[in-house]
Amino acid sequence: MPSILLFLFFAFWLNDAIGQNLPEILQEVLRSDTAYQSISCKIDVELNVPGLSMPDKEIELKLEKGKKPRIKGKGIIILPRHGILGQYREFLEVDCQAIPLRENEDTIVYKVVSLDHKTDWVTVDFALTKSLSKIHSMLISTRKDGEYLVRHEYASDSEFFPEQTEISFEAMPLKLPLKFLGKQEDMDLLIDGNNGPLSGNIMLRYSEISWEKAPESHVDFQKP
Repeated sequence: MPSILLFLFFAFWLNDAIGQNLPEILQEVLRSDTAYQSISCKIDVELNVPGLSMPDKEIELKLEKGKKPRIKGKGIIILPRHGILGQYREFLEVDCQAIPLRENEDTIVYKVVSLDHKTDWVTVDFALTKSLSKIHSMLISTRKDGEYLVRHEYASDSEFFPEQTEISFEAMPLKLPLKFLGKQEDMDLLIDGNNGPLSGNIMLRYSEISWEKAPESHVDFQKP
């Protein structure tokens, strides 16, 4: 927490013009993430949280600009609050400051600090490949729900969308970075009397990804 406060203090005292600009590699990520009109896919969801039971299941997801996500599946569905198929714009379209942390060969890490007190996140550490402008991991620090780590794996360098995503976290039972959809009365609840933090993860494996390009976009997606 002290390191987060230090970064926040530093960011707020930077020149305002600098604070409004993203480095070129994050601008490229944002252009790619806003280049589609809609995305549809199937997701195999695997939940690993002590005391919380949901069978592995397949859901259908459709993301469309200007509309709420459409999710289809049977029974209770548990999904992460952030990290599905990228969705980086929520971190990069708000008022924020990007601070370079480290660089190693083809990997560079930026800490993006939210300058908007209304966001539920405080900082995000983006680890990217410089040659491909691809995000491989995000360490997300939130105001109330602790930290969680998002890791993307790609089947090949030519693919724009990840093959799978793992979200891992450690949080108190009532502050898990998850959202619950469907009939929750059929769900096995967290173990009673568990007063400490829980460590867990959720795996998302994508298939049958299709998209419609935004009319104004000049980004060329590679077909999966």
